[in-house]
Amino acid sequence: MSIISSIRNMVSRYLMPRIFLNWSDQDIVLRKREEREELRKKEGRPHEVFYFHELLDPYSHITAQLINKFTSEYSVELVPMVVNEPPSKTVHEPSLYRKYCLRDAIRIAPFYEVEFPKDKLPNEKVVSLAQRILCSLKKDEFISSIAEISSLVWSGDETALEALITEKTLSEETTFTTISNNEEQRDEVEAYMGSTFSYEGELYWGVDRLDHLEHRLKDLGLKRNEDSNYISERKRTNTSDIPNHSNIELEFYPSLNSPYTSISLERVKLIQSTYPIKIITKPVLPMLMRNMTIPRYKARYIFRDTAREAKKYEVPFGKVISPLGKPAERAYSLFPWIDQQGQGFEYICRLMISSFRKAEDIGVNSYLKELVEDLGLDWQEAQEHLDTDKWRDELEKNRLTMYEGDSWGVPSFRLVDGDKTFTTWGQDRIWLIEEEIIKRLNIQE
Repeated sequence: MSIISSIRNMVSRYLMPRIFLNWSDQDIVLRKREEREELRKKEGRPHEVFYFHELLDPYSHITAQLINKFTSEYSVELVPMVVNEPPSKTVHEPSLYRKYCLRDAIRIAPFYEVEFPKDKLPNEKVVSLAQRILCSLKKDEFISSIAEISSLVWSGDETALEALITEKTLSEETTFTTISNNEEQRDEVEAYMGSTFSYEGELYWGVDRLDHLEHRLKDLGLKRNEDSNYISERKRTNTSDIPNHSNIELEFYPSLNSPYTSISLERVKLIQSTYPIKIITKPVLPMLMRNMTIPRYKARYIFRDTAREAKKYEVPFGKVISPLGKPAERAYSLFPWIDQQGQGFEYICRLMISSFRKAEDIGVNSYLKELVEDLGLDWQEAQEHLDTDKWRDELEKNRLTMYEGDSWGVPSFRLVDGDKTFTTWGQDRIWLIEEEIIKRLNIQE
């Protein structure tokens, strides 16, 4: 590890905890919401929700089918803006990015009663035509037309889009300027992904985070029908007669520096206890130890988003000491041996709870000794594996297997059922893993 990396990791470990707590503390979030609401009233502004739509983004297509319902359900002024792809510095592994997003969006769309006309990305010509059309529309026209236009884009219907071009449609040059201005607005609110909503200081990415925005708007008294379902509610498969045995294995890919992984642990355990599957833990190095970088505004969003997801799932989060660097390396060095003793999953869980819920330094001998002995293992034997490099090849092998499913981040999950595999990424896809298990066990009611 370079000197610069070591210094960066030291800063992350000892100077960042206060900043992390400021980002994740829900009391601070609620106080800032109140302050923003008071400022909005003082300035006489309406309840404006900004929405950034990227036509090449499959998640934006899902959102496009829900926009009209959203504006009908909430007393807000939606301000839609067309944008291009996310800034390159926010997208890791771009060769995998589009493939994974498309496959993931197609998988989750039916649960929101949305269809994809085709399973291929739109071509440049249809995207350009749709951008010109949408940028020419007034807000109300955009809202009423976006579902149809997005469907034309994703079906590749160039003829139908050309038929919508009129003398009032913006030129390509003017459209380019409009989109550039929209992206400046996106940068100003620190958004970076398509399908993102922005309301009074907070971001809500796609259908996966629309529930947080809906709850906030309801709390403000802006939901027109308080008894109706939320727009973001998805269909769920009911189960019955769960079998006692199966050959299904669930590979769990965590990293020790992942906030999102830290709030997934209880739900992964619940899947293990609910269904006859075997959990196999396959840790990988954190992104920041794989020479990747994350812009500060993206890191801030991740922590804030993790905190509200933690609150939703009623798990602690926010007292953080990053294990980056030597602490993570020392903890990883014990993993292969501990996993051989059948305690790999529990070991990773304990480490992450310490790092993200208790602000404990997992790299010191006293901590590791106590943890090893608490798992019922021998510390003297553990020391034979501590600070060796044997774990590095195993973690790299895990990363390569994870990448085979076009997944580069954590927590990732790989369901293995004979020669059939199913890879997905993110703590917000644990429900999808469960749906896939149900399908494979054939236990739908």
